[in-house]
Amino acid sequence: MRLSVRPVLERGRQYSFPVVWTAVLATGVGLQRPLPDLDPSLLLSFNVVAPAAAEPFLTVPSADPEPQLTFVRHDIEPDEAVPSSPRDVAGGHGRFAAPANAVRRQIQVRAINPRTADELAGFFRDVSYTLTDVRLGEAVPPIKVERVPDDLAGKDGSVRKALFITALLPVILEVNQRVLAEREQLLFLRDKVAGPAGISPIERIWLEQLADRYDSPIDKLDELVRRVDIVPPSMAIAQSGIESGWGTSFAARTGNALFGQIQSVGRHAVAVPWKPGAGMPQPFSNVGEAAEAYVTNLNTHPAYSAFRSERAVMRERGETPDGYRLIGKLLRYSELGQQYVGFVRQVMRDDQLTDFDKARLSSF
Repeated sequence: MRLSVRPVLERGRQYSFPVVWTAVLATGVGLQRPLPDLDPSLLLSFNVVAPAAAEPFLTVPSADPEPQLTFVRHDIEPDEAVPSSPRDVAGGHGRFAAPANAVRRQIQVRAINPRTADELAGFFRDVSYTLTDVRLGEAVPPIKVERVPDDLAGKDGSVRKALFITALLPVILEVNQRVLAEREQLLFLRDKVAGPAGISPIERIWLEQLADRYDSPIDKLDELVRRVDIVPPSMAIAQSGIESGWGTSFAARTGNALFGQIQSVGRHAVAVPWKPGAGMPQPFSNVGEAAEAYVTNLNTHPAYSAFRSERAVMRERGETPDGYRLIGKLLRYSELGQQYVGFVRQVMRDDQLTDFDKARLSSF
């Protein structure tokens, strides 16, 4: 007797489709089971507190399960923090230059990349940004000029200088703003380590990273406080103008080398038509990076310890860091020594650059 499986298969087809979809539906419902919630507030706290100062010594972190990280209020909060790498280039005005990969903690700024000096001037007009208004107390728009226009040398001397100063001022202020944010947090933690609870593990990691970037021992917070501070805009602008010919030098136009820093060893971070070597300028990918490396340079290199000490004295007296006085402590920035200091001061007087030491950034 011959048996046939055809009837069985025909019957199976009638039920296979609903059975398969029932299984898929059941599986999907099971996969949609929500994961257990994790409350991040158990680990982090963003309570706003006022900064304060205290004794500069560390204590053992507390095992208290209270929130572990507290941030100080700043006028402008950084949006993002990117861990830095250790300094890999030694040496300044050649010998004492900071690396191009200085830490970046960007705030809200508007980057512009003008191709010509006229385009740069037109942008300043569009946002109603003039040095006269800044001297009268107006805030500086938070813009960041990425590069110096190639044709800046074609402008009249006074026009060229005014464009250069107007472009560089917000760049310096933006770097200083980020340094001030770190300084306020540092002062807050310096006060906290003196308390009975000490600092949390997360806060200690933050301090260790900050101390590493500023080449300062973690157990010497007074020295770290001296290093984490601003460079007066008047001094930065005057030095940059002198070192770059107010943005007209080949190194400034080609490699954004505005502050006379020299890279004698290693490899350039950006492509330029010159190689590292004695007396060769260090190039940067943009003006902001050059300004950041300049500030890091003055805040870390042993050659400029007198500059940092004098700035700390001003802070203790409740004074705003004075660029005209502080430049006198940078005798080793140039081989010309005191003659260089006198030249920088003359530029600061002639162009009234100290008016900008109390300038501040606005927001769009």
